[in-house]
Amino acid sequence: MDKGETVLLLENARLEIDGARLFSEISMEIRAGEVVLLAGRSGSGKSSLMHVINGCYPNEDAAVDCSRLEVAGHDMRGKSLLERTAYVRSIFQNARLSFAMTTPYEEMIFCLENFCFSADQMEERAAEQAERYGITPLLHREFSVLSGGELQRVAFACADLVDAPLYLLDEPFANIDEAGIPCFMEQIKRWAGQGKAICIIDHRLEFWNQADRWYLLDEGGKLQEVELPLTDAGVRSLTENGLLGEMPPLLGHPCRESVMRLQDVSIFCPDGTPLVRDVSFDLHAGEMVALVGRSGAGKTSFFKALLKQFPSCGSIEIMGQSLAKMKKRELYSWVGLVFQDPSLQFMAAKVIEELALSFPDCSASALNELLDTFHFEAIRHVSPWLISQGQQRRLAFLTMMGLEKRILFVDEPTYGQDFQHALSIMTALEHLCRKGLACIFTSHDHRFVRSFAHRVLRIHEGKMEEVRHA
Repeated sequence: MDKGETVLLLENARLEIDGARLFSEISMEIRAGEVVLLAGRSGSGKSSLMHVINGCYPNEDAAVDCSRLEVAGHDMRGKSLLERTAYVRSIFQNARLSFAMTTPYEEMIFCLENFCFSADQMEERAAEQAERYGITPLLHREFSVLSGGELQRVAFACADLVDAPLYLLDEPFANIDEAGIPCFMEQIKRWAGQGKAICIIDHRLEFWNQADRWYLLDEGGKLQEVELPLTDAGVRSLTENGLLGEMPPLLGHPCRESVMRLQDVSIFCPDGTPLVRDVSFDLHAGEMVALVGRSGAGKTSFFKALLKQFPSCGSIEIMGQSLAKMKKRELYSWVGLVFQDPSLQFMAAKVIEELALSFPDCSASALNELLDTFHFEAIRHVSPWLISQGQQRRLAFLTMMGLEKRILFVDEPTYGQDFQHALSIMTALEHLCRKGLACIFTSHDHRFVRSFAHRVLRIHEGKMEEVRHA
């Protein structure tokens, strides 16, 4: 389409879940060649609005309606999910949920088959996209063994397989290290230069200073356009909605006993491929340690090895006991993990029931007070699998707080969070560490690493090194 022509025209969109209104009277327009940011607090309904447009809304009980939904002049309201993919390409907040097949190669071929490519065309296109996005070595690996950053690369490659006028990108840099972001940013600029309309959902506003327009979906379910460049009123509005704020100064920590000691430890994939070699360090009670590195470097695998889920060699002691001789039940009584995909941790039918499993001695009023702390007032009786990714992460963190572990591994605690919710999570972690918890967290957000990590460990080319002391 010609630059400036209307690609997305949405009028009076409404979404209700179980009778509760998430948003109503939402109208927005995106034109060819535009990059538009959709911002808002975690749980405000941004991803749900994206699903209204692409037809992927997962809740069968949801009531979705709009007076107009057109993409490139075509009415989307009567089109199936498959039909909409010819007009709308999407990258989801949790890339793992985007894939229907077992490997990236199968996923790409499946997508191309749906658009009637010939066998030769499919092979050529899949190879071309794999080379463009640096995923050729990953093509025949199962999605279950790929890192979050690798999954995101595959998601970009799949979204780019077939041409479409509209691209919806939900947290497109999720789990991507900062060194890897520029190449994805260039891809987004390339799409815009080709006349595509692009809508970005992101909590990291600093990435989108050059966007054409910003929309803010506030906590009341209303959509407003933010004037650019930012005015004082715009800053106030974004701050009130939790998207801007100031980092606290880094606090020191008391020198306490070692709770975990690694000596000459090497970690391997289940197939025997070495990931990290010759790691030696002590983790102390009261410490917050950041574990950083490029996407796919082995950070999540390192956690899994310390929980006896991946093979390792060398000496690992936890609470003075050899990990090799420790039963998993005893290990898990000392050590907790907040997963990169928090939905894997849930067991209960409702948010409040999930919390009750971790706080068995809490009264109903105390549980409700805990939920209110992390802004779960409206979703306490909703299934944990139906809340937003950001809300899932906060819930997983909150449930782990109640289990009173001595050591906690947290995989990307601030991912999917607006600034204020991210700050609340990290501040709560710091509070627990002051009481004696030892924490290792992974992060690609250097703002929170600089402000909260007493030490920083980096995995690079199979080695772990300490890169900063507090």
